[in-house]
Amino acid sequence: MIRIGFLASHEWRLEIPFVVAIGFLLVFMGLSVANFVSVAQVHGSLGVEATASVGYLGLASNGTLSDNGTARARINVTAVNPSSRSLQFDTVIYKLWIEDLPREAGFAVGRRDVPVQNGTMTRWIYLAFSGSNTSSGVSVPAFGRATVQLVIDVTVRLDPYTFAAVQNITGFAVSHGVSPTAIPSELFILTSLYIDGAPPPDSPTAALYLTDIVRIVIGQGTDYGA
Repeated sequence: MIRIGFLASHEWRLEIPFVVAIGFLLVFMGLSVANFVSVAQVHGSLGVEATASVGYLGLASNGTLSDNGTARARINVTAVNPSSRSLQFDTVIYKLWIEDLPREAGFAVGRRDVPVQNGTMTRWIYLAFSGSNTSSGVSVPAFGRATVQLVIDVTVRLDPYTFAAVQNITGFAVSHGVSPTAIPSELFILTSLYIDGAPPPDSPTAALYLTDIVRIVIGQGTDYGA
């Protein structure tokens, strides 16, 4: 006789694989939810801090930038990660403008500047450094921070047009008693980072929202264009 509410022994044996499968499914669903939550926390909490400075090598005796000198920008991009997921820097895009003092003084400079409205005044800035870096290999630990350090040089050999513009701007500053390193600048950065352990899309042609899940894009500053 089979008691009501219980299965016969052979029927119970048939049910075992099904029960085990359900158990694995529930565990997997729990892990997936936890995975999703931790990934979402990264998207909502990651911060970026970027700083830049410009120095000049090979100055002439009068303090101006000589023809064999170098304008050198140092840009530090720090990711601040308060989440439980580690991250990997992918790409850092940077633009650094310096204020075009001769243009603001009314001189015809013949170069491509960007106007920036500051109240009732218009500032003119020149794009002296720009580019991207994809080879830093810097990892950001969970509950930590890490920095990509970039050093970008402009010389007459590397970029004669930009070098001539920087040379003219810094020369004007020196002639008016201003140190080249004191010329105001504007920095824009846009960086992307991958979330370690987040499932990548199955195909390189997958929908963009699938890529957006595993990658974070975050920036600082204003992009004033070229």
